[in-house]
Amino acid sequence: MNQKINIIGICPETLLFQSIYVPLISFQNEEQKKAAEDYITGEAKKFFDILLPDQEVKPLAYPMLITELDFQKIDMRYFYENLFYDLERKPDGKLEAKIKWGITFDEKCAPINLGYLSPKYDGYEPKIKYTSSDGRPYRRYGTIDINGKPVFYYIYFTLQEILDEIKQLPNS
Repeated sequence: MNQKINIIGICPETLLFQSIYVPLISFQNEEQKKAAEDYITGEAKKFFDILLPDQEVKPLAYPMLITELDFQKIDMRYFYENLFYDLERKPDGKLEAKIKWGITFDEKCAPINLGYLSPKYDGYEPKIKYTSSDGRPYRRYGTIDINGKPVFYYIYFTLQEILDEIKQLPNS
């Protein structure tokens, strides 16, 4: 049973991941990579169209993501270089951070379930749906907040949903 089965690889040091808890996902070719990234960015757009319509959000590069375990160890410089580098001063003098987002496969980074409440809701016995018409759960997410206001959103994805997207390619 000591034979190598090559299921799991090790991330090359040249990629400089900020966290040792963020996995590297790779595919066989550029077409698969593009399909996965297009799916992720499309789903992120849908998510923010629901949660923050008309708000500009920027993705954070995947290797720059951290998990809850990293918060205890990471230098404060990380937050300034990745989340607060583009602070803007509003007319009232307050600083405003641009909202960033990244994906996560870690459920602990995404403890909040996005639900759907019908626009016809009358205020009595809410019937919140947590799955869409195709049976998939609405997106899970988590945030990094400053003074109670989110400055970063973790958007939860499963490997299965990404694989489902890849399998729809003509040559897969």
